[in-house]
Amino acid sequence: MQIPLFPLSTVVLPDGLLPLRLFEPRYIDMVKNCFKTNTGFGVCLIKDGQEAGSPALPYSMGTLVSIIDFDQGPDGLLHITAQGEQEFNLSSYSVNSDNLLIGEVELYEQGEPTPMTPEYQDLAHKLSVILQFAEPNVMYKEKHLDNANWVCNRLLELLPLSASSKFEMLQLMDGKSRLNALSNLQIEFSSEM
Repeated sequence: MQIPLFPLSTVVLPDGLLPLRLFEPRYIDMVKNCFKTNTGFGVCLIKDGQEAGSPALPYSMGTLVSIIDFDQGPDGLLHITAQGEQEFNLSSYSVNSDNLLIGEVELYEQGEPTPMTPEYQDLAHKLSVILQFAEPNVMYKEKHLDNANWVCNRLLELLPLSASSKFEMLQLMDGKSRLNALSNLQIEFSSEM
């Protein structure tokens, strides 16, 4: 399957929300085409390069997203909210004439949900605190803190980890392995939180 790619310095995972402000013509055109064809695009973590300017080198994994909201912001830019649908492996990519990356991707099968066991309750509590600080930039109408996969995905999106650390965790292909890796991080909060 071929999809346009949007390399970013952040990740979005299934059910995640990603607000974007678009100013580069290649991405505005990409969004217009997504609306015309009723398709999504892929978000990949940047391995090398920058979000703006020359196409960045993406890591070999990403998430297919769909556009769930858009408007023109007070700054005159196109504002969209994308929602993560399904993770994929990026097997190859090329740069088209508009300087947009087009990737050949293979969607991953959705695995079995990871049960929310007592050992992950602390992660759910920490996520609930983090989400208070993430709003209003990212607002979830419903917070699924009883869903281990949802908790895991939101922590991977929101924690200030390096790109290589996030990619290392994304390569763990099941929720339980990712949750265990997050548990090992020893997330601590300062007294100011």
